[in-house]
Amino acid sequence: MTTPYSTSLRKLLESVDGAVAAGFADYDGESVQIEGTLDRDTHRLHLAYQGIVLHQLQSVHQLLSETPTRISSHYRNLQVIIQPLKSGYFIVLTMKPNSNLYRACQCLEQTALEFNQDL
Repeated sequence: MTTPYSTSLRKLLESVDGAVAAGFADYDGESVQIEGTLDRDTHRLHLAYQGIVLHQLQSVHQLLSETPTRISSHYRNLQVIIQPLKSGYFIVLTMKPNSNLYRACQCLEQTALEFNQDL
């Protein structure tokens, strides 16, 4: 079944060379929509853990009266960008390590604007 979210996430994946997965989750880290090459269970777990990272960093920065607008993590075999949305939702874009981070952030920002209009 194709939803507006799946269409937007697929477009995001196609726009970023090296992107392997994109997911949209609610505040609790429950998957709303996932797309990409990660197997379904791994992708859902990945989203949940990225939600924990997001919430922990939001808590720490709240003490400084700041809110993270985007979180980027680099690993040996992956890059991950967490994009917070309205109402506690968030998008996670997972990419190969050699992906263009600047391009990924631009595309993710556009996707976030689209999603925030619906939230």
